Amino acid sequence: MNKNKTVAINTSIVLLCLAAINCWSMSESYAQDVASNNKNQLFVTSFQNVVNKALLLTHDFDIEIQKWKRGEQNNETMVSITDSYVPRFKELITLVKDLQTPKQFENVTKFYLMSLQSELQSNLHYRNSLVSGNTTESLLSSKLYSDALRYEMESFGAFRAAAAKSDIG
Repeated sequence: MNKNKTVAINTSIVLLCLAAINCWSMSESYAQDVASNNKNQLFVTSFQNVVNKALLLTHDFDIEIQKWKRGEQNNETMVSITDSYVPRFKELITLVKDLQTPKQFENVTKFYLMSLQSELQSNLHYRNSLVSGNTTESLLSSKLYSDALRYEMESFGAFRAAAAKSDIG
């Protein structure tokens, strides 16, 4: 075989090997992207489920507060109702802590957890204000509820940003 022909064949073999390695590398990278996207999508679905549960719980509790404000329930009844909501809020907090959060969504769960914890604390101070009539407890309840809303908005903002970067938004 001619030396130039051998060099050409060897060069072709090297180029084919490099192309094969490049294709394998690209398919490996694609597989990692798909796996990452699946993990992200699983998180998104799980997070949305927790948010929906929290929205319903907050809505239901707010209905009870509105009844109390209209005089349809007395303080004692409202204390009992608040007590029944505490474990349900704690359950939501546990659900958020148990989420398998991808790195780019860590601020989402961090802020949402802070929101739920603030809302729970708000409800406990609200309960205390019903029992004691202490206006400081009522003010603390209002402040904590405002904090909960602010943290929730921060969580949703972090979610939008992370989802856009992850191409799942």
